This record gives sequence, C-alpha cells and structure tokens, in this order.
Amino acid sequence: MLWKRVATAAVLLPLLIGTVLYGRGWPFSLLALAVALLCAVEYFRMFLPSPADRWPGIAATGLACVSGALLPFPAAVSAILLCVALAAFRFLSAEGTPEERVRSAALSVLGVVYVGGFLSTWPRTLLLPVGEHWVLLGIVAVAAGDTFAYFVGRAIGKRPLSPRMSPNKTVEGAIGGLMASVLCSAAYAAVFLPGIRTWFILGAAAILGSAGQAGDLFESMLKRAAGVKDSGNLLPGHGGLLDRADGIIAAGPVLHLLAILSRQAGGT
Repeated sequence: MLWKRVATAAVLLPLLIGTVLYGRGWPFSLLALAVALLCAVEYFRMFLPSPADRWPGIAATGLACVSGALLPFPAAVSAILLCVALAAFRFLSAEGTPEERVRSAALSVLGVVYVGGFLSTWPRTLLLPVGEHWVLLGIVAVAAGDTFAYFVGRAIGKRPLSPRMSPNKTVEGAIGGLMASVLCSAAYAAVFLPGIRTWFILGAAAILGSAGQAGDLFESMLKRAAGVKDSGNLLPGHGGLLDRADGIIAAGPVLHLLAILSRQAGGT
C-alpha cells in the first residue's frame, strides 16, 4: 500500500508543480476544472444513486469552478450562486417525497460549493502577485501535514482524534502533522517568499495545516454518511481523487485570503 502511495505521488507531483509554475491562467484553471469534475463524480456517486440526478450537479460544479476562477470577483460570486440554484432546482420536479427531494437538493448544493466553489480559489490565488509561490506554499502546508500526520500517527499515535468520524486518526498524528506544516512552510517561504514577515508565515502555515486536517475529517464524515470506505479507486494507494484532494479543497479559500492579507501585513 505504501509503495503505491509513493508511486502515485511521484507521478502527480511533477505535473502539479509544473502547471503551477508555468500554467498561470488557462492551463492551471483547466487542471482545477479537471480535478473538480473528477471529485464531483465521486461526490455525487456517493449520495445520489440515479445518474440522472448526478449529472446536473456535476455540470454545475464544473461551471462553478470555471466561473469562480476566471470571472472578476463580484461576477464570480453571482455565477457560483447561479450554479448552486441550478443544482438545487433540478429536484423541484424529481421523483420522491418532499423530504427526499430536499435532502438531494441540499447535498447537491453542498457538492457545488464544496468542490467547485472551493477549488476555484486556487486559480484565483495563482493570479495574485507571486501567486505561484503562494499556491505551492499551500500545497506544501497541506501535503506535509497529511504525510507527517500519517507517519507520526502510525508510529506513536494512541489517543483517537475523532473516533466517530475517522477512528484511525490520532491526536499525536494531528500535532505532528501541524508541526510539519509550519516547519516545511516556513522553510519554503524563507527561500521563495522572503518578503513576507516571519510571524505571518508561521501563522498562515498553522492555519493552512489546520484547514487541511479539517478538510480530511470533513471528507471522512461524508464517507461515513454515505457508508463507503473510499470515495473511489482512481488513485492506487490513495482511493479516490476526493480522498487525496480533501485537504487541498478545504485550504483553498483560506489560502486565497491569507495571500491577500499578506500584502496588508507588509509582505510582497
């Protein structure tokens, strides 16, 4: 299992880093769209048994991601809200009781906002000054936290972090992951974001690491609600793409806000 995780990461990381560094604009937005659509397929498959009920939500998720990434801010918000409405109103004439239709509409709205809306913030961050390094900082914070939480939890983890949502995660693993997020992000920022104040980077890394872990727990809750172990089987050793991208999804809006605030705090 471990070698599959390493092999998958070895293939995907160079593609991701190359697109971030050299794909400002459409290339990175297309990557975000592809991730959003694949994650949406896994998300809606977990909760909506009928393909006819899934595809409107998947399409709305993709539209939310593209419009949120490329349109000016006020228009982007309006476009995402329109996508949310389209996903929800699909169930006005659907079969089932009113309770079932409301549940399906609510799950569709959650999917559009959680996957499409949150992921759209990553291309927006890339377009900011030194945005490529803010994007990579966010990836470093989430990936380091996830990796070290896994290994520290396996090595010394004893106290369950959230047994009802994810019984394998431990308090010790979460602390180790958060420390790794801060240290690795600080090291990255020292080289590639030297104009940002140290106190701001340390705080931002802690917030991003916490957001990544919260996203991991939230996706675990979704899988428990759906009664599945993994969101899919697209990535060997990792499960589905949503299993791998959960922390990245959750950290997106936080990263965008921190990148904007860094300039007000005296950064680049």
